[in-house]
Amino acid sequence: MIKELFFEGKTIDDAVVKAAAQLGQDKDFLEYEVVTMPVKGLFGLGAVNAKIKIEKEVPDEPEAATAEAEQAPAEDAFVEKIAKRDHPESVPPRAERPERSERPERRERSSRGRRDRRGDRAPKAPLVLPDPAPEIEDEVSAALIEFLKGTTDAMGLSDAEIRVGSREADSYEATVSGSKMGVLIGRRGESLDAVQYLAGLFVNRKLDKKVKVTVDTENYRAKRVAALEDLAEKTADKAARYRKNITLEPMSPYERRVIHAKLTGRANITTFSVGSEPRRKVVVSYTEEAVEAAPAEPTEE
Repeated sequence: MIKELFFEGKTIDDAVVKAAAQLGQDKDFLEYEVVTMPVKGLFGLGAVNAKIKIEKEVPDEPEAATAEAEQAPAEDAFVEKIAKRDHPESVPPRAERPERSERPERRERSSRGRRDRRGDRAPKAPLVLPDPAPEIEDEVSAALIEFLKGTTDAMGLSDAEIRVGSREADSYEATVSGSKMGVLIGRRGESLDAVQYLAGLFVNRKLDKKVKVTVDTENYRAKRVAALEDLAEKTADKAARYRKNITLEPMSPYERRVIHAKLTGRANITTFSVGSEPRRKVVVSYTEEAVEAAPAEPTEE
C-alpha cells in the first residue's frame, strides 16, 4: 500500500531534512514532490512554508489484522449469542473455536499477497568488503603519504593514519583511518573525491609518472557502491510498478555509471542521463518493449 506523507519547512531543504530525520533515511536518496513553494512574505506577513510529498510503501496486512482483531470479539460474541438462542446445544465454547489468525485460508491469502508485492526480486546479498591491498613502500607511496599527511593535517585530522597498498602495477590504494573521517568524506563523498584527484596530480607531477591513485576511508567507496546499487534496484522496481520515468538526484559520472551498469539488461527498464555537470542526473525509464543490454559505461558519461 502506498502512503502519502507530507512535510513542511521554511525552505524545501528544511522540509527534506525533516523528512529524512523522521523516516531515518539519507536525505540525498529521498524521492519527493514539491507541493507548495515557499513564500517569504512581507515583514513576516503572508509567509508560506514549503511543503513536500513523499510516497512510501507500507505493509497493509498488520493494519487489517489489527482492525479485524478489534472487531473479532464483538462479532464472535454476537454470533455466539444468536446461535445459542436458536441452537444452544450446537455451539461450542468460544475458547474451542480457532482464532481468525489461525485459519488456514487467511494465512494462505496473506502469504500470497506478500509474495505478489515482493515479486521475483532476489533477497539482498550481504555487503562484502574488499580485503586491503598488499602494503607497498616505494617512491610513489612515499609521495602519496606526504601529500595525504599534509592534507589531513590542514583539515584538522592530525591523528589520521595512512596506509598505501597496491594490487597491480601503476595502481595505488591509499587508506586513511582515524577519528572524524566524515570531514574527509564530505557530502556524498565530494571531499574524498577531490582529495583523491589532487593526490593523483601531486604524485604524477612530482615523480613524472602516470599512476592511478585511489583514496578511501572506512570502506566508504564499497559501501557507496552497494548503496547506489540498492537504490538502482528499488528505483527500477518503482518505475516498473507505476510504469513511469523516475529521475534521481544529481550524481558524479562515476556514480551514474554504477546505476547504468546495475540496471543493464533489466527487463523493460532503460537508463539515460539528462542535464549538465555538475547537476547531471540519471533517469530510470520504463518501456513496454524489451531492450537489448546497454554498455556498462555509457559513452554519454
